[in-house]
Amino acid sequence: MILRAHTVLPMDRPPLDDGAVVVSGDTIAAVGPWLEVRAAYSEEVRDLGDVVLLPGLINAHCHLDYTDMAGQIPWRGSFANWIQQIVEQKKTRTPAGYAAAVSAGLEQLVRTGTTTVVNVETFPSLIAQFTETPLRVWWCPELVDLGRESATELMVNEIVGFLAVRKNAMGGFGLSPHALYTASRSLYRAAARNAHSRGWLLTTHLAESDEEDAMFRRGTGPMYDYFLRLGRNMSDCKHAGMVRTLAEVGALGPNCLAVHANYLTPPDIALLKESGTHAVLCPRSHEFFKRRLPLLSTFREQGINVCLGTDSLASNDQLNLFAEMQTLIRQFSQMSPEQILQLATTGAAKALNQGEKLGRLAVGAWADMIAVPQDGAADDPYETVVFSNKPVNFSMVGGKTAPS
Repeated sequence: MILRAHTVLPMDRPPLDDGAVVVSGDTIAAVGPWLEVRAAYSEEVRDLGDVVLLPGLINAHCHLDYTDMAGQIPWRGSFANWIQQIVEQKKTRTPAGYAAAVSAGLEQLVRTGTTTVVNVETFPSLIAQFTETPLRVWWCPELVDLGRESATELMVNEIVGFLAVRKNAMGGFGLSPHALYTASRSLYRAAARNAHSRGWLLTTHLAESDEEDAMFRRGTGPMYDYFLRLGRNMSDCKHAGMVRTLAEVGALGPNCLAVHANYLTPPDIALLKESGTHAVLCPRSHEFFKRRLPLLSTFREQGINVCLGTDSLASNDQLNLFAEMQTLIRQFSQMSPEQILQLATTGAAKALNQGEKLGRLAVGAWADMIAVPQDGAADDPYETVVFSNKPVNFSMVGGKTAPS
């Protein structure tokens, strides 16, 4: 099949006016000007019209289990309080309800241009129910051993065994120790060891809130008090910092996604850079919690790879990466639309170790792409994409067109 578009945005080369992409099976066979492609290939042509055709967006952090929680958990100024609220909300859900939430979340992602998602899955058994999905999913079971540290190795081994026998032709797997306040050092060591040896992702919430920072650096604050009351062993508090802890347990590295990473010191940032760890920002969730500006400029200056996520609908009102990009460019007006779009395409593909297959339109890459309406002659197709508020009118994953 040949897809023709007003503008093709490959992401690894300049935009092509009146461009075309040739799809063969689940991969891209050619990308170029329409006349050159048409002269070289005789496949069926689908003219997408006045659109920008670009790689599908990659959501590097999401919790699909919580898709039905939009507006259910208000922010009252304390992250420890918010955690307690979400724990209570989870008690009211059923397994069938969680499965329905995952399905609804997947549909919402497809409608808004995402073709790959890293999903932190609270209930690993649900993964067996989603052997076929409308987009690529990296399933990452969430690991928590708070109060159950004696069973850590058994838990990790069971999860790893469960994933190891599964096939995921449309994505991959990973492990997700939740955060340092709910996952022990032993859990991080076991998860990191298994993820590294198997080539899986290791994704974790890191330094998300000031309360978390105060808990670990100074042994103070509402979160420290909350977990102390729960009976958590607090001996790891008043430490050098959370990033140093992750380095000590072997969690940092090129397969590690550090989500949020809001409250960091220069030594923390240096460790992320030296280890090749990726940072994942969730701008609208960030605004929901009324936090200071993300460390995007610092990460970019230090050469740390950055990608975007939506987080869950417990702290957002939509799983829409266009909304995330628009929020970020409003906060960082010095960045160009092209630079912002890279965070949801090439940057995220690099974080998944799929830079040759995802995030760009190039020969040999997977045929994952979307089309964004382009009204008239736009000077900057990157701007057209980033500021688009219209529905995506074409989506393809692995050479298969998604239902509109």
